[in-house]
Amino acid sequence: MRAVLVCLAVVASLAQRAHADDEIVRGSVVRIEAKEIYVNLGSARGVVDGAALRIKRTITLHHPVTHAAITDWVPIGSASVTQAGSVMSRAVVGDLVTDIKVGDVAEVLVDRPDAARPAPDHPAPAAPPIDPATAAVLGELAAQANQSLDVRIAGWEHYLSANPSSQYAIAVRRDLETLHELRDQMRPPNAARGSETIATIESKAPTVARPHTPIPLVFVLDQPERVASAYLHYRPHDARTYRRLLLVREHDIYLRGTLPAEVVAAPGVDYFVEVSTPTGRSGLALASPAEPIAVEVSSPPLLDRFGSTPGRSSVRLTADALDFQTLDTRAGDHTDHMVVANVDFTYRIASPVESIGVGYGVYAGTGGFRDATWTATDAAPTSGFQYGYADTEVGGHVDHVHVSVGGQLIAGVGKTGFGLGGEGRFRIGERDGTNLVFAARTIDQVGFLSDIRFTTWPVSRLGVGVSVGATNQPNRGDVAAKLGTEFEIAALRNMSLIVRGSWQGRSTEHGGLGGGGGVAFTW
Repeated sequence: MRAVLVCLAVVASLAQRAHADDEIVRGSVVRIEAKEIYVNLGSARGVVDGAALRIKRTITLHHPVTHAAITDWVPIGSASVTQAGSVMSRAVVGDLVTDIKVGDVAEVLVDRPDAARPAPDHPAPAAPPIDPATAAVLGELAAQANQSLDVRIAGWEHYLSANPSSQYAIAVRRDLETLHELRDQMRPPNAARGSETIATIESKAPTVARPHTPIPLVFVLDQPERVASAYLHYRPHDARTYRRLLLVREHDIYLRGTLPAEVVAAPGVDYFVEVSTPTGRSGLALASPAEPIAVEVSSPPLLDRFGSTPGRSSVRLTADALDFQTLDTRAGDHTDHMVVANVDFTYRIASPVESIGVGYGVYAGTGGFRDATWTATDAAPTSGFQYGYADTEVGGHVDHVHVSVGGQLIAGVGKTGFGLGGEGRFRIGERDGTNLVFAARTIDQVGFLSDIRFTTWPVSRLGVGVSVGATNQPNRGDVAAKLGTEFEIAALRNMSLIVRGSWQGRSTEHGGLGGGGGVAFTW
């Protein structure tokens, strides 16, 4: 409430000072041709040839204290009225035309006869005192009035770098994103950021680092008054694009930041520092995108890759019962079902070979055909297969997106003797985060299964997955479609519960429901 009172007092004061003998009339850009623009302001509103014309663009932001929507504007450019009509005027703007769009605000200064200014009835009330944190953010907000996009962005970035833990930081970051988006829209597609050095900084950063260990960085500004904000740009050595981090300002001359552990991996990590001046001009301060500072990162020792790091080992015990004829209402016996159970052990490795594993499983089923009617003399065929497998998955990051390829070699014994099988899969995304998996498996005497699975964690302790696939299991019969869903609930720190449900069908008449579940342990 105190902030609202302050804002009302400021607005009242500005309203008294804004009274002038001249008038600013407002309209908008209604047409653009070649290097000319037309505005809906003319002589009927006092516009004459040669009058000063200013073009602005409105933008909706939010007050950092009250969070109320604010309709603000940023300057696009200025020109003079070339020809004033009665209700519309023309202006030649030259190359500025590329920055103007229909709907932009047009303002013209109209000279009015002098008028006596009425004296205020009462002096403006004194503003109540406010705390220093609120005063700082309101001061920055007031300083940005009538300023360009670059100046506004530089101002808010300076505020965030000096006040990273401010109670108003979230609101400021939200508006800063809006300003960045508007600047990107207004900048020509081929426009390049500043590539010249506009400030210098000193740094004693390490040139060698341990893998998967954060690297703290400290920089000292030679001329702090020339720098409003600074960004640390960084990337893994084999990546093509950089990520960026706003550096924290301390005691005016220090800049601090940290290279995150996930990018500190062999063969190394690169970085450079970009700064902005108080006027919004951007440029380099340390190294460059083409010639960054390189930090060498060695591969972890073999013992570390197989060390007892928490979370690397896991065991999953699951079982599923799939029925293909639950919803089949036709007369006769159309039995068609199968049961699958697995015990899987997986160990993760800090290397391109991301995991290795072994497991044991059992298939058992009856039927497998959509239109067959079983009788005592023509019984439904059965299948059974017990198998073991070895599993491995290889992966890494491609332009900051994790991808991996894995597979299984399967061997077992069924009703007709020894048999082999295999599985291949391709994963996009982190295994413990949101990911998409394409998988296909075939097993001798049982059949094939192809699957597309999407998994995400909407909250930290709940995983949700959906899948769609096709199979001819359990007896290499007719192909069925399969739709499934899975929930994984982290019940305890090292244990989670798995619940599954599915629909599968070989035709519109021959379909059924399935379900299953299991438990997983991680250590």
